[in-house]
Amino acid sequence: MVPFDELDIYDDPSLSDDTATFTTRARLSFDASFTGEDRLRMRLQAGEDDFGVLPAALETDDAADGDFTVEIDDFYYQFYYQFPIGSRIEAEIAANGRSTDDFVTSTIVPFDGDSVSQAVEPAFYDFAVGGGGFGAALSFSLTDELVLDLGYSGDEGESGTNDNNDGGILGADDQAYIVQLNYLSDGLIDAAVAYIHGNDGDEGGTDPNEFMDTFAGLINLDFGRFFVAGHVAYHDEDGDDDFSWQAGGGINDLLIEGSQLAVYYSDLPDFDHEPFVVEGYWQLPVTEFLTITPAVIYGDLDVGGEDENIYGAIRAKIQF
Repeated sequence: MVPFDELDIYDDPSLSDDTATFTTRARLSFDASFTGEDRLRMRLQAGEDDFGVLPAALETDDAADGDFTVEIDDFYYQFYYQFPIGSRIEAEIAANGRSTDDFVTSTIVPFDGDSVSQAVEPAFYDFAVGGGGFGAALSFSLTDELVLDLGYSGDEGESGTNDNNDGGILGADDQAYIVQLNYLSDGLIDAAVAYIHGNDGDEGGTDPNEFMDTFAGLINLDFGRFFVAGHVAYHDEDGDDDFSWQAGGGINDLLIEGSQLAVYYSDLPDFDHEPFVVEGYWQLPVTEFLTITPAVIYGDLDVGGEDENIYGAIRAKIQF
């Protein structure tokens, strides 16, 4: 991942007020198991979203770049160990497609994965750190509620983890390391604290002057059908610092079982601007295979032009 302030959406975030558009993404996953306690996954993906749709919302959460060219989007192997003393270890090795938030047991906030805007993802996971190439992770279940996650990933491509001439799996120019301790209960509180270190440089990721440290906390208060959730993060990049945070609430099973009505505010990490996104959405399961999510999204990137943008969006997700 690149820093938010280097994303293309900052170059020209304006859209015509009467613009309407249509984007798609299709995925086909192949899973295999050798022992019943493991999974080998290869996922094919194709999509079309090269037109800057929802620029102030950091694209749609289900966007895919390209012109329907099929590519291997994920390729990883997960396996589990159960020791006599009762502790459980889950391990993962990935060839590509995995980054820091893929290596944690939970991102805690219920909005992640249900809303339409990409800004719903706890942005600190991917802020100015490498990822997307080779990765490896371990999760330790210390107790029934406490889980410790450890992960490493590096960029792909030239000078990345798949470049044997310049980089390699532990020498990519851009690397990310994550440690997260989760408290996952069946009651009121789910919470986590996370530390992420990212190297970003031209010396195999080893230049001590090119780094970012992120310290974050996440929480979800579940009152039954109603929840309140969010996170806060502190970022330190070679002397520059920034805070980012997210807060919101929602209601589950409103009128329709399995639905989620929610609204959240995300203050996005950035050292130069103060971007934010607000979204309200209602996820509606129409059938076992079809989910419709209408949403209203407002974003302000503070970068000139039409900084403030408001959108209406409808996502249809078909699974089979």
